Amino acid sequence: MQSRAAHVEETRIRILEAAYQLLLEQHYDEVSLERVAERAGLTKQTVLRQFGSKDQLAYAVVDWQRPTEEAARLVQPGDVRGAVNTLVERYERMGDANVRVLQLENRVPAIRYLLQQGRESHSAWVARVFAPFLPRRRGRAHRRRAMAFYAATEVMLWKLLRRDFGLSRKETGAVLLALVSGLVMQSQTSEE
Repeated sequence: MQSRAAHVEETRIRILEAAYQLLLEQHYDEVSLERVAERAGLTKQTVLRQFGSKDQLAYAVVDWQRPTEEAARLVQPGDVRGAVNTLVERYERMGDANVRVLQLENRVPAIRYLLQQGRESHSAWVARVFAPFLPRRRGRAHRRRAMAFYAATEVMLWKLLRRDFGLSRKETGAVLLALVSGLVMQSQTSEE
């Protein structure tokens, strides 16, 4: 019985890994259960038996990847340079996929879920990493400053710099660091 359960879990992980890689490489509409099965070395029926549908598989990928993504973004509170380096690294790996799914947010519930989870995760990350630079008291000033840090570290800014303006990875990191450092300096001189 234990061997069977281990095999089922191994199959599940193979499917999740295959789907995750395909979602990073292709538009959501281009990722089919057949392609996932092929990448995982399984049959479409096996994928269906495990997840039921493409959307259910997408939900599962988000939930499966969340702890990995959060662990990859671990930065000490107040480490501005580390935070920017971590984000640029993450966006280099996943930024294009994130931008592609934005187009489907209002059409595909699984994508809406993915983006909602991503926004919540990024908000929590901003609140933790930039806590030393946020007003101590919660309220309008705290929220405004947190949103400024969020905007300065958002994937669409990376896309604007890297894809639209063609900046190098290093230049993109320097611009993000300048923006975040400006917010840090502002917080140190502000009396909010």
